[in-house]
Amino acid sequence: MSVLGRIDGKWGALAALVFVLVTGEGLAASAPSQPPTLVGFWYGLGEPGDPDIFYIDAFTADGKFHAEYRKCEKGKLIYQQTQSGTWKIADGVLTINSTVINGKPGKFDHSYTVEMLSGTEFHARLHDPDFLFVERRIPKFEFPDCYLGV
Repeated sequence: MSVLGRIDGKWGALAALVFVLVTGEGLAASAPSQPPTLVGFWYGLGEPGDPDIFYIDAFTADGKFHAEYRKCEKGKLIYQQTQSGTWKIADGVLTINSTVINGKPGKFDHSYTVEMLSGTEFHARLHDPDFLFVERRIPKFEFPDCYLGV
């Protein structure tokens, strides 16, 4: 007979719940944890040669990406660029192939070594020039207003 078969009353039920949680016999404990994924929206600050650029990268499960880069000065948007194309990760290397830049056909290919990836943050190093991108997961593709700073 299982532990749950010997329970009487609400205090017994509470004790059983605590037992299940502590011993790891609950459903959540038996579900395998999923590895972190790049799929989603990521906010970053800084580019090689310009620490004031801020950006959002959006990676979809089907291997597509969209990115937007902005720069503000004195509360005004002074630079904006968009890119879209494809992405993949293989053997710890993130490869981004842009095919559309600012709404027009264009080509921009870069590879980055993924140094860290969690559910909330990832670090990817561009090698030429050497630059570490640090991005944090955000809930949607939404930029802060320029007057708020970066």
